[in-house]
Amino acid sequence: MDFDKLFEQSGFVLLYLTVALVGAAVVTGLLVFFFKKDKLGDFKKYVIGIATGFAICAFTLMTYLKAQCNKMDDTVMNDMIFIPIIVELSIAIAGVVAMLICSLFNKKAVKISALITGILLVGGFIAIIVEMSKFYDSVQAKYNADLIGLIVTAVVAIAVIVAIYFCGSKRSISDTRSIVYGAVAIALSFALSYIKFFEMPQGGSLTFASLLPLMIYCCMFGTRRGVVACLIYGVLQAVQDPWIIHPMQFLLDYPLAFGMIGVSGIFIEKNVFKFTGKKQRLNQILGFTCGALVAVVGRYVCHVCTGVFAFHTWADLVTYSSVTVYSMAYNSFAFADMAVALGAGIMMLMSKAFVTQMTRSGDIGKASIKAPVQEIEEEDDGFVYLDDIKAEKEASEISDIKEDL
Repeated sequence: MDFDKLFEQSGFVLLYLTVALVGAAVVTGLLVFFFKKDKLGDFKKYVIGIATGFAICAFTLMTYLKAQCNKMDDTVMNDMIFIPIIVELSIAIAGVVAMLICSLFNKKAVKISALITGILLVGGFIAIIVEMSKFYDSVQAKYNADLIGLIVTAVVAIAVIVAIYFCGSKRSISDTRSIVYGAVAIALSFALSYIKFFEMPQGGSLTFASLLPLMIYCCMFGTRRGVVACLIYGVLQAVQDPWIIHPMQFLLDYPLAFGMIGVSGIFIEKNVFKFTGKKQRLNQILGFTCGALVAVVGRYVCHVCTGVFAFHTWADLVTYSSVTVYSMAYNSFAFADMAVALGAGIMMLMSKAFVTQMTRSGDIGKASIKAPVQEIEEEDDGFVYLDDIKAEKEASEISDIKEDL
């Protein structure tokens, strides 16, 4: 892969994308300023969040491309795999931006843009699988993966991810705050994943609490949104640490393995621990710890399965009694990586100020608060819609007529 050329092309793409985002921010700012000035403060926070996430991702990606110029082994990742993954990520980013823009005009437009984005993502995913299948056919004699084992474990892992998703509480997809925070969490985790204490020879590493931002996000905004953010982060990891030999191995080692991290906030979301008084802070700490333990087990199982069914040719059978034992020992780095994130997270949750801010910024627990029917139907997501403007104008006209009478 010609990373020099890719680095140059990526620079132009990021430049044009930056110009587009600035233009969208200006237009959006004008709409908010003229139609609902009281929301201008929230708009500024959203702009800062999007700009921060975009800057972190752009800087990290460009630094990585520059450092990896002409160093990648084409037998592990080549253009036919790399490019479709980049396209898939671009579709996801464009879809998020489209949803944010549509949320300013009409709530139905958000759902339409989400549907279109979903269709494009499915199409891009199919293209990734096709290209990976072609790549595996060209190197099948070298790797000779156990296809049945990979397919069965991938299907089971997908079923677990779906179950985790539906265990979470249903929340609005058009909530702008959760989208912005999700983008920032993914960007921070992606950047932290480059700070490595050590790196394993066939993929995997011990990082500087790279999963912590995503885990905190899951605790703030719920399991469903957390799973989606973690799946996207898993695809990003395929760009950063690419050891891909088969489509099912890609699914297990990247989106599905990291998608398991989405369960981190389930115990806090379901309010499992109910200490009161001075022990109330234990609710977050114990919920966070239990969620992290469940998440790391799910990730670990995915990695072990790929070690057994895809990377068995690398197994050290001299030291270990079987491929399974070798895979279990090799992938134990996942527990060390989670331990670092867990320790840092517990230290943060011991801070009363941090917990207060986390609770205030997120929406965990707020969805269960009973509200009048009118408030539920017309939930304020922090932005002004043209439909709301028309309704306010009609109400004002009716009020004027009543006064005249």
